[in-house]
Amino acid sequence: MKLIIINGPCGIGKSTTAKNLHERMPLSYLVDVDAIGRNISHYREYSEERWELREAVAFATVDAVLSVGRNVIVEKMIFGEDVLDRYREIGERYGADIVEIILWASKEFVMRRADDRGWREDGLLTPEKCEDFWEKMDELKHKRSDAVIVDVTYMDQNDVLAAVKKIVAGS
Repeated sequence: MKLIIINGPCGIGKSTTAKNLHERMPLSYLVDVDAIGRNISHYREYSEERWELREAVAFATVDAVLSVGRNVIVEKMIFGEDVLDRYREIGERYGADIVEIILWASKEFVMRRADDRGWREDGLLTPEKCEDFWEKMDELKHKRSDAVIVDVTYMDQNDVLAAVKKIVAGS
């Protein structure tokens, strides 16, 4: 039983990698924290309350999946060490193998990918936030000694998936 946390800056490929890994792990559960947030009514107007509810649902979901002995994949840009540590505590309670992965690339690479995807006029993500998020993730990756850093700069999504699968298999 594994708890796999896929973290990294915006636009790095977390969602694609998590979905591809999920498809190859029968009866695994994918916790898409952003999707949880979108299921909260009026989430844009209630930002602080949204974060609290979203995290509570994500933690409870991880707990429930591990309690029945299944693999769980958490996909989200997470800066808070307290949040990451909480996921780890849940995993440890059930004796899960815990794999924390940070997908990584230079700021220029991440900003170029985000520009290529485009910015929605009413979107929550702006170029300034994307750059700020990259800097926060850069700071975090130096603090997470158990996290495996995967530089995706010269990889396509199949290469990233292969690297992540190898890390997960070795845990």
